[in-house]
Amino acid sequence: MRVVFAHQNFPAQFGEFGSHLAQLGWDVAFLTAAEGFHPPTRTKGVRATANRKPSQEIHSLARPMERAMINGHAMGTAAMKLQKSGFEPDVMVAHSGWGSGSLLKAVWPKVPFVPYIEWFYRSPPTDALNEKERTPSVDQRASAMSRNAPILLDLAQADIAICPTYFQAEQLPERHRGMLRILHDGVDAERNAPDPQAKMQVPGLDLSAAKEVVTYATRGMEPHRGFPEFMRALERLQKSRPSLHAVIGGEDRICYGRALPDGETWKGRMLKQLDLDLSRIHFVGLQQRGTYRNMLQSTDLHLYLTVPFVLSWSLLEAMSVAAPIVASNTAPVLEAMDDGVHGRLVDHTDIDALVAAMTASLDNKDAARRMGLAARERVLERYDRNWLWPARAALLRDAALGTVT
Repeated sequence: MRVVFAHQNFPAQFGEFGSHLAQLGWDVAFLTAAEGFHPPTRTKGVRATANRKPSQEIHSLARPMERAMINGHAMGTAAMKLQKSGFEPDVMVAHSGWGSGSLLKAVWPKVPFVPYIEWFYRSPPTDALNEKERTPSVDQRASAMSRNAPILLDLAQADIAICPTYFQAEQLPERHRGMLRILHDGVDAERNAPDPQAKMQVPGLDLSAAKEVVTYATRGMEPHRGFPEFMRALERLQKSRPSLHAVIGGEDRICYGRALPDGETWKGRMLKQLDLDLSRIHFVGLQQRGTYRNMLQSTDLHLYLTVPFVLSWSLLEAMSVAAPIVASNTAPVLEAMDDGVHGRLVDHTDIDALVAAMTASLDNKDAARRMGLAARERVLERYDRNWLWPARAALLRDAALGTVT
């Protein structure tokens, strides 16, 4: 089989899976806008370069589509270079919403197309943070509609589509859900396995002798991922648990949601507002995978807090290593975990409830570890790439052969 993957970033959702297919003998090519891109071993690839930026003069509601068409044109040009090299795919897979695969049918009109649907915008937004966001204006509703236009264009051309979770699939209008096949990206459960000998050590920090360590990790420190609530709970726990240390991974930026005024960040705001013992709070930034895995394996408690939004790989990796977990009782988490079975789930905006759940986990470590082991079993059952990747490969093969049922 010959497959081409298109994504603005790399490796993102396709890099490791595509490399796996190449090792099985598939002819694999990547199209990406990622800077510094080099095709992995046994694969081909072309970097897509946009010929211009979106215009500031265009109507604001047309900007998502213009951006997608600029990206799509760049990907189409890259696809033509791949075509000239002699590559003709049997199936095309593209991350949907940014135009990455929207024009590939112009280059290969007869090749089956499989978009990967990550998020469909709704109004009111599923991930609303407050009552104001839950009562959008006409302009905000129109904005959500326009942001979905590139996804709808992809679905109009699709033979089948992939969505990683049922929660994400439910964001689409019901009329489109019949095209979706729910297959998660897959967790490397062999690599992300429990290690009772792991020690809490990251470059420049050794907490292997600490009595209690909690971990929290995020790409950006923001309300979407419960960062302010975590810090408020930590303030209270520090006062009642003088031996408690917190290791916080991630960057001081906002990935999801609106920026704060005057260049302020949520980290800066929390450090100003709260009475914290900074000697017991360790901001370690982004870590290499091995170091991050070691953090999860050695933590006494891992926090995963989120509004109803895309489920992070980090939760499933924490479950896979059997980390004791306190998480939000929001829909994406509830799809992966059962409260009291795989961890403790709470409304993370209720600081009293969050502190109580954290306290219960730290006070009853044996029970927390048992739930962690149950969480690993859930990962093996639902999210292990050892069976998910063959299932995805079979789906792409069926799409290429026109035998999808």
